[in-house]
Amino acid sequence: MPKCQNCGTTWTWVQCVCRLVTLGDSLTCPSCRQDQFLTVKARKKTSLFVFIAPLLMFISVAFGIEPFASLALFLATFLVVLGIFPFLIELTDERGPMW
Repeated sequence: MPKCQNCGTTWTWVQCVCRLVTLGDSLTCPSCRQDQFLTVKARKKTSLFVFIAPLLMFISVAFGIEPFASLALFLATFLVVLGIFPFLIELTDERGPMW
C-alpha cells in the first residue's frame, strides 16, 4: 500500500481507491493533507491497465463471445484491476516528469 512521503502514514485500500477516482495529477494524503504524486515507476506500471479494455473488446469480437458473457468478463476484469491497483502505487512528495 502507498505510504505518504510527508508524514509516513500508510494509506488503506479504501482511501487509495477513493483518491484514485478523483481528477488531477496529485493525491491528497488523508492524514496530513499534503499533495502526493505517483512516482514515474508506478505510473509506468499502472499505465498498462489502459490496454485491458480494448484487448477484452478485441477478444470478444474475435472469438464471437456472447454480449452478456463479454460484459461479465469486462466487469470481472475491472474488479480485479481495481483490487490490485492500490498495491502497485508508490508515492512521492514532488511532481516528477511524465515519463
